[in-house]
Amino acid sequence: MRGHRSQAVIAAVVLHSSFVQAEEPNAVPFSGDDTGFTLLSNATNVTKWGLGVGASVQQSPYRGDGAQFSPIPIVYFDDKWVHFAGTTLDLKIGNWSSVLFSLRGTYAIDDGYKGSDATALNGMQNRKGALWYGPALEWKTGIGTLSGDFLTSGNKGQRASLDFSHAFEYGKFSIEPHVGAEWLSRKYVDYYYGVRPSETRAGRNEYTGKATYDVSVGTRIDYRLTQHQIVSFDVGVSRLGSGIKDSPIVGKTTIPEARLGYLYQFK
Repeated sequence: MRGHRSQAVIAAVVLHSSFVQAEEPNAVPFSGDDTGFTLLSNATNVTKWGLGVGASVQQSPYRGDGAQFSPIPIVYFDDKWVHFAGTTLDLKIGNWSSVLFSLRGTYAIDDGYKGSDATALNGMQNRKGALWYGPALEWKTGIGTLSGDFLTSGNKGQRASLDFSHAFEYGKFSIEPHVGAEWLSRKYVDYYYGVRPSETRAGRNEYTGKATYDVSVGTRIDYRLTQHQIVSFDVGVSRLGSGIKDSPIVGKTTIPEARLGYLYQFK
């Protein structure tokens, strides 16, 4: 996949899987004091980890560039201090009531493009993926889970996301609708979707990116094969904001995507 949602492809298979949490009633490690901010140093340490494999298919937003299939190796680890899934690492700091605060680092392996990926990109300088880092939070409530983060990556700008999901469990199945919104800074949009003066061609005018929002909606279905084995299928669609849609190298505004994953939990 070439686009700004690449890190979600790996993480979504396990990071928000309701069945990964199904046998973890205390998945967010509390110290027992819900009256204020609490560090996790006194929380009980329970280690869980797993290995798996997955695949994703997503339409590229760039003009003339088709859908891309990506195999996904999955490594999952969780204890009271660390949560790691795919290319996303969370260092847990503490909680306030049912809100968990973390420091997040995630590497967007497939973000960007090469000039050879499509005719519309010929003559463009390559755009590369990046390491993103910043604060994150997760709030578990009786009506669902609200999660968000604010990440930065030097000269590639900033991004902030907010997602809400709620799981409905039916025996070995879990169905989890989810909806999200993401803000992308001017610098981010300019790097991945802008056209520099040296890159202009007939039919490809100079373009300076501007900050924008995009939204997404989808549904994830988990099936527990055994106590330790989970299969997850996630399908959704994203709507790109005007700051991206206005770029001359972008040919699509609605981006469908699908992910399939298998995870074996050793503990």
